[in-house]
Amino acid sequence: MRYAAQIAPEQTLLSITEAMPRISARCRHFGQCGGCQLQDIAYEDQLIAKQTMLLDVLHAAGISTVPAIEVHNAEPWSYRNRIRLRIHGGNIGYSRRGSNDFLPIDECPIASPLLIRMALRMRDLIREGKLPWPEGVMAMELFTDSEEHGVQLSMHADTTVTEVSRNAPAQLRILCETVRDEFPQLIGGGLSAAAPDKTRSKRVQATQRIEIARWGESQLTYHVADNTYRITRNAFFQVNRFLTSEMVKVVVDHRSGHLVLDLFAGAGLFSVPLAMCFEQEIAVEIGEPAVSDLVSHLTTYPQHRVAHTTVQDFLTRAAVTPDLVVMDPPRAGVSLPALRSLLKIQPREIVYVSCDAGTFARDAKTLLEGGYTFAEFHLLDLFPQTFHTETIAIFRRETV
Repeated sequence: MRYAAQIAPEQTLLSITEAMPRISARCRHFGQCGGCQLQDIAYEDQLIAKQTMLLDVLHAAGISTVPAIEVHNAEPWSYRNRIRLRIHGGNIGYSRRGSNDFLPIDECPIASPLLIRMALRMRDLIREGKLPWPEGVMAMELFTDSEEHGVQLSMHADTTVTEVSRNAPAQLRILCETVRDEFPQLIGGGLSAAAPDKTRSKRVQATQRIEIARWGESQLTYHVADNTYRITRNAFFQVNRFLTSEMVKVVVDHRSGHLVLDLFAGAGLFSVPLAMCFEQEIAVEIGEPAVSDLVSHLTTYPQHRVAHTTVQDFLTRAAVTPDLVVMDPPRAGVSLPALRSLLKIQPREIVYVSCDAGTFARDAKTLLEGGYTFAEFHLLDLFPQTFHTETIAIFRRETV
């Protein structure tokens, strides 16, 4: 990704023309911080490199014919609506590149300006002895809406629920009230700890967290295009506050019909606008708290329902023929059994949203071998200054 590439209309890499010129990185921590990898490359060159990388990965997977890539991008700085920071003593920071070592920070130009100002002020209050971290806290997460009108704070304790200090809830309240005095956008906060499940590994226990103390509201109001979402603290939501509406537009894109399946539906980012375009919808989600938000968002659409199960289990039992399937899986992609079940129900069109080029290429090949054509390919640059990509691919089944 350190070169400029000439890409022909048919999406074939013709030649490497010249070395990409380096520029000065905006962030003083670039090169040490593990968050960004491309700040020393001009933004237009980043987009070229990402297109080239996608084509290389698809070709390596045996997909030789790829539609012209349509690129969607926006402001490449201050875009993150959610940041997760490590807490070490009285400092905040990220991990050093290529390691788990702590890196203290004083800025983060890809973060929402409100979030990084709030985080740095919390650090300063701690140093001044005016604010206590809840005992045992190892990390915090700040989440705001696209307009920075509200903020949710999540604190994560490095302990199990049964081991949390009895002082922690009071400390959380003091912390939130102190921060709110300077940042009235803070509307809610929570403290979570690992689930005490000794039958599972410590790593799994750490990912299965329970919120044991709360302050203020538990949800954040988020506007995307013409729709309003209530997102519970710690629920997944797309991180780019400038491109989410464009993402929904590409996925929905005047599509309509009788039945749509929204797989890996999350809190319902796509489910809500799809409900307005289809007579019936089944939104499939297994994770909490996202599934609770999803149920709430679809209550006004009586012909639409939520399946609280895994996508693989749902598709194994599915006895429907949808007009459209939308799926937005995690980085691991879609399991092969789920894809095989999906091919059996033969939806007319599949919209595949992916955050990982490798697993997308693997799954795309399965769909192509199953009788689908690769009709459209979109690159949404949700993660400028990093090597991460987000793509939306449209697959259509040939009718006989």
